[in-house]
Amino acid sequence: MKSFVKGIWSRTKKEPEARALDHPTDLLIGDLIRLSDGFGLPPRLRDQTFKVIGISTYQFEHQFSTSFSLEGLNNDFIDLTINKDGGRETAAFSLAIDRSIVEQIFDLDEFACIFDGDDPAQLSPRDTLDMEAWLADSYHQESRGERGYHYESDYRASRPPAFEGLGEPFDYYYLESGDGNHGIEIEVYDGGETEVSLTLYRPIDDIKELWPASTKDSKS
Repeated sequence: MKSFVKGIWSRTKKEPEARALDHPTDLLIGDLIRLSDGFGLPPRLRDQTFKVIGISTYQFEHQFSTSFSLEGLNNDFIDLTINKDGGRETAAFSLAIDRSIVEQIFDLDEFACIFDGDDPAQLSPRDTLDMEAWLADSYHQESRGERGYHYESDYRASRPPAFEGLGEPFDYYYLESGDGNHGIEIEVYDGGETEVSLTLYRPIDDIKELWPASTKDSKS
């Protein structure tokens, strides 16, 4: 009898429906994306496939944004945020650079003006280090010391924290190119830990394909 009931169950048990993935804002951990082969993208992005390995949330005042951590087949690590402005969506790709790279690309006295200058800083790279597509000819400071909070959690399907202090606080500094296609983002955390990223703003159409992970992977 047990084997008979088990046989009925195995025949009637439904397989979970395949998850649809139609927009990058719906990405989950384990999902894959493939980018355009257009020459407007840097080599480490052009025609590359990335896997979502982490999802976090940034908060500025009462505004929340989701950041996707991507890992490429060549061990490249990129952060992706989908920005919305006036109904237009843009893919913001951010590449973290360490202090040694910052020192080679920028004059440190000019870079220090981002934090200490009386007026908004003006910054121009002195060396591109073969990173031309990630850099603009010049930048103008748009934000200085704006308080933000970072959460190692995905709040798209749930309510964000009622108190902003529950996130890890940081001071945010931002510079942008004249055409708005490039940015420099700086996060300064308690204790002086500083993260610098070169950000490239591209049409969302540069994300050409999306593949959902298995249900098991997307919940990990």
